[in-house]
Amino acid sequence: MDIGLVSVDSKIPNLALMKISSYHKKQGDKVQIYNPCPSLFDEPFNPDLIYSSKIFKFTPDYRFYPRNTEIIKGGSGYDIHSELPAEIENQFPDYSIFNCNYAMGFATRGCIRKCQFCIVPIKEGKIRAVADIYDFWNGQKEIMFLDNNITALPEHLEKIASQVIKEKVRVDFSQGLDIRLITPEISQILARIPFKRFIRFAFDDINLESQVVKGIETLNKAGIKSYRLRFYVLIGFNSTPEEDLKRVELLRNLGANIFVMPYNKNDLYQKRFARYVNMKAVFHSVKWQEYTG
Repeated sequence: MDIGLVSVDSKIPNLALMKISSYHKKQGDKVQIYNPCPSLFDEPFNPDLIYSSKIFKFTPDYRFYPRNTEIIKGGSGYDIHSELPAEIENQFPDYSIFNCNYAMGFATRGCIRKCQFCIVPIKEGKIRAVADIYDFWNGQKEIMFLDNNITALPEHLEKIASQVIKEKVRVDFSQGLDIRLITPEISQILARIPFKRFIRFAFDDINLESQVVKGIETLNKAGIKSYRLRFYVLIGFNSTPEEDLKRVELLRNLGANIFVMPYNKNDLYQKRFARYVNMKAVFHSVKWQEYTG
């Protein structure tokens, strides 16, 4: 059987599709990314079955499915409750399908928080350990963890830290860690981990100001400099422009790196403020009140 894969909106290699590829290749099937417009040098590929994965509901659906081909659609963008069958979920990812040169996976699933803008508690439920690095790592120099709140399971974080230190692997917790859960003990664990670049956190609510300040101070005491910290700052959900500015100026004064994320990307103010903050040369040289971009 010929299997086609479509990643509708993922900006990184799609983990679910890599597991699907592994499963079907073990069945002897031919698997490749579906391309409706192959080049003259590509062999014709008319899949019998296509798996399509979409992450966000607001993303338009793929428009170039071939006729008379069975389509299986999955991912939160289609159905928040969709899950891979166990026999596929437990597959080792086929990194070759996306030419991915780093490992990806979840060490935990779920979250202890119930943020109104986040689907994780609905989709994944309570937090739990599901894997260690050997379930999805096979010698790559880097690992991207997709966990939503591994800091809520400090014992498992310690286990993962010990493994990446042993294997000398650089890591990125791409979805961020929870600044509210930073303790001296967790800070010491993080200080030992060889991070690829930033240690990521979020500052989504002005009411978390004191916890953010305390968390950064605790990390600093463990030897983690503020410039190594990157904070995602959500704007436009339940904050005023004044609160947005207060949060980013606080983080700037504490020496942290900032990345603003508009809740409504079509809102003129949110787009403009995100552009202002995320252009570092501008943000560090021009006041918001004077910004004309």
